[in-house]
Amino acid sequence: MLIGLAGAGHCMGMCGGLALGFRAPEDKKWSFPLAYHSGRLLGYASIGGFIGSVALFLPITQWTFYLRVIAALLLIAVGLHTLKLWYGITALERLGGGIWRGLSPMLRAFLPPKHWGHAMAMGALWGFMPCGLVYSALAWSAATATGPFDGAFLMGLFGMGTLPAMLGTTLVGQQASVIMRHQVFRNLMGMTLIVMGSWSLWLTTPLSGHGMMPMTPSPQHELAPPPLDHSGHHQPSSSADTAI
Repeated sequence: MLIGLAGAGHCMGMCGGLALGFRAPEDKKWSFPLAYHSGRLLGYASIGGFIGSVALFLPITQWTFYLRVIAALLLIAVGLHTLKLWYGITALERLGGGIWRGLSPMLRAFLPPKHWGHAMAMGALWGFMPCGLVYSALAWSAATATGPFDGAFLMGLFGMGTLPAMLGTTLVGQQASVIMRHQVFRNLMGMTLIVMGSWSLWLTTPLSGHGMMPMTPSPQHELAPPPLDHSGHHQPSSSADTAI
């Protein structure tokens, strides 16, 4: 959720125009925007659920260290983009553009939306837009989730964190966009993302006291008996074993 909140500046840069474009007619001033953004959260949750499902079949726990490092680096990259210091994250977002190009014709099929169901479907498709912030949240979810419900829940929380910026822009309009795009606000959000990413990266190092091994030992290794010495007795494998 904090990633979504702190990414408000990046959200406005990426999706501010789309959020403004999703403003509803006066007679549906609340229902359509709520449907749009509920669908967007469902889109994020479905991606998270898929990632969590993959965790049931692949040994993702062995990649947890790398996924957390990737997530932290992506946060720093998004922060630098928000500060307009480095735009390398756009290369990654362009890689995800192929998926969006395949989905965008489906989005046009719901234009103009006739009821809240169309608006929700448009929001769900919006959740698949290429975004470095989303990729960072997905990397965290993949490193943490143990099943589809975990993954969906984590990405749903991320989506909730983006609501103040995105839903506020859709409801309030240009006034919210001006605030979100203000240089002071963008600088604050960019620095927050860099600090969050740097702290997350620090936590993966042994110096922090929370460092993680890149690969977890296999159960077979844990259960294997220690080697025999020349007298046929088991040798202790560590000082801890000796104490025992």
